[in-house]
Amino acid sequence: MGNVPSKQPASVGVVGAAFNKGQDKDGVQNGPATLRGGGLQEALNATGAKVTDYGDVTQPIANEPDKILNCSNQRALIKSTLEIAEAVEKSVSENDLTLILGGDHSLGTGSITGHFRAYPNSFVVWVDAHADINTPEASESSHTHGMPLAFIVKETNQLVPQVQGFEKIKPALAASQLIYIGLRDVDKTELKFLKEFSITYFDMHDVKKLGIECVMDIVLRIIAERRPHCKIHLSFDIDALDPSFAPSTGTPVPGGLTLKEGKYICRTLAQTGQLKSMDMAEVNPALGSPEDVKTTVESATELLKSALLYQ
Repeated sequence: MGNVPSKQPASVGVVGAAFNKGQDKDGVQNGPATLRGGGLQEALNATGAKVTDYGDVTQPIANEPDKILNCSNQRALIKSTLEIAEAVEKSVSENDLTLILGGDHSLGTGSITGHFRAYPNSFVVWVDAHADINTPEASESSHTHGMPLAFIVKETNQLVPQVQGFEKIKPALAASQLIYIGLRDVDKTELKFLKEFSITYFDMHDVKKLGIECVMDIVLRIIAERRPHCKIHLSFDIDALDPSFAPSTGTPVPGGLTLKEGKYICRTLAQTGQLKSMDMAEVNPALGSPEDVKTTVESATELLKSALLYQ
């Protein structure tokens, strides 16, 4: 897996994940529409790729009155996870690259499930300020956008009760098929999982110490060693970026990636020719000033354009 230029995708699928029930801040469900109208469509047109938009998977407006196994809006999570998995599986089977536009990051459970149904011998690169691998039992918030990986990583899925609908979400990948970049706000239980299951991660201290170029060289080498010539799913939470580049998001954490570093991650993975799908999560156009929203949407669009090798 060399970092050499690859051609732009000839076909691109777009799937909207209009999810907001994984957390408690309204507006993030409008992320897909905002991203589509924020310059992405122009970039897609400019690449000359055949574009298929599969529409949006949505969630109910009302919040559920009860928690199931310490998960808020659990019924909505199960239903939308299965729906987004089906849409993503179809798109990755039909296109060179699939873009999943969120929506809160609970979408990752379904997007990765769909990708791995089509390409089980794949790898996930999760770019985020947070590890998002809390089990329901360990979660202090009951927000499922902090749990998406716990449901589908084999080692942590075993810790999730297989009842009340959770049995419908099957493990999709082993811990060895996952790498994190950008971590800087990790819960104690999550850190325990990272160490216990030997999950590879590069926190912001590593990024600053090594430099993003070195980090990505290591990432590509690890992927090549563990899963030669595999497909890659990139899950990018906009809060991986420093809030100066992405203020309109629900859980910003200072000290994050620069936009240049984020673009380098996306472009480097795309240049392998193995990037098959990408999530863009947690852009919330209801948070912050109009200028904040503009900055955040522009950053997200630049990341997506880098994954398209457009620029």
